[in-house]
Amino acid sequence: MKRTSVRAAFPFAAALTAVTLWVTQTVAGRQHIPFTTLADYLMEAAFALTLATGVLAVVALRAAHAAVPGWGRLGDVGAVLYGLGQALVLVSATVTLVTAEELPLPQALFLPGLVLWAAGTALVAVAAYRAGVLPRPVSVLLPASFVLMLVLGDAGSLAPAATWAVIGVRLMVRERPVAASG
Repeated sequence: MKRTSVRAAFPFAAALTAVTLWVTQTVAGRQHIPFTTLADYLMEAAFALTLATGVLAVVALRAAHAAVPGWGRLGDVGAVLYGLGQALVLVSATVTLVTAEELPLPQALFLPGLVLWAAGTALVAVAAYRAGVLPRPVSVLLPASFVLMLVLGDAGSLAPAATWAVIGVRLMVRERPVAASG
């Protein structure tokens, strides 16, 4: 059995956790703040896990582009902004998970986190488009999935799930060794 490369594993993990978030939200329904049910905790935990694996996925994407012309500083800055933005939202989600309510200070990190995440997504998409490691339409999916995530409500997590799954497949195929012909 062949092992999936680490670079491909993180985008797959991000896709899986995003689908898990969607399933949890679909089955449990509306989240209550302050938390009143186990489902409230499960939804917040799934959200936090989705953010954490998203950071790892963008780090893997950056690593796949490290030696490729076209990625450059723009891609590196984008990856940092993406990761920092998701980390700020993750802090907010983690505090909400632990306290079972939305406290003002951690919630103040949410909007700046979204802005940094959006900016990072745009820069990563441009750098990935220029570098050509991903097919260009997949590079365009990155910012499109961010927007869809925000506008589709509970189903919004399916957009980044699909995007990360496609990226994971692309990275896995790219790293597969070419068989020697002879």
